[in-house]
Amino acid sequence: MSEILGSTGSSSPINPIRKKELDSNWKIVAAKAVTDDSFKKILAADPIKVLEEHGLKVSPQIKINYDETNKEYNFSVPANATEELQAETQWWAWRLKMIKEFSQELSRQVGTVVGFDGN
Repeated sequence: MSEILGSTGSSSPINPIRKKELDSNWKIVAAKAVTDDSFKKILAADPIKVLEEHGLKVSPQIKINYDETNKEYNFSVPANATEELQAETQWWAWRLKMIKEFSQELSRQVGTVVGFDGN
């Protein structure tokens, strides 16, 4: 299987065409989440649905379950999963974790900077 060089400089066992499709669609979703608060809220409320609407479909061999208690996604793949499928599962895990972080509000307030009156 050919490998594609990822943004970290390491290669990925995900099929290059599939990896490019995933990454290209993800960039669109991430940019919109960063710039559009209402989209970010919709994305956080139902990430799988929103990702699918933006062309990001989970491989049918990857099972994703949402753990209500811990408020996180859990993944499972067949015991004999290929390295490519395991890598794609990690790709999804990282993106869903990022979406969870998008949805968290800042827990602290930033005070006024001394000498800055905002004008």
